[in-house]
Amino acid sequence: MSTKSFLQKVGEDFKKGLDAILPYAKTAGETAVAIFAPELGPLFNQTVNAVVTAEQNFAALGSQSKSGASKLSAVVQIAGGLVKQGLADAGKASDDAAVQNYINSVVTVLNSIPAAA
Repeated sequence: MSTKSFLQKVGEDFKKGLDAILPYAKTAGETAVAIFAPELGPLFNQTVNAVVTAEQNFAALGSQSKSGASKLSAVVQIAGGLVKQGLADAGKASDDAAVQNYINSVVTVLNSIPAAA
């Protein structure tokens, strides 16, 4: 029995769409965000959407493995401006490195969530 991360499962099941898996990720992540940085809740959700979209796009192309930098670039293109503005609005650093760190942190949270059976 193998343990798959949430994002691995997203990539494998991308044809099933966001409706089945996104609420699970949002719930788990929203709880953490609500406790530690409530002002970032909507930003977290939009970033999750962008990460899942990028993961699905790479899965559709059959290039999921060893494409972390490319996936990060795709998420930055999808939501980088929103993340930058959201971080600035929350009084956080909002330079390019901070945007990438924020996105990587969201990915870390998503990767730590076990995939639903």
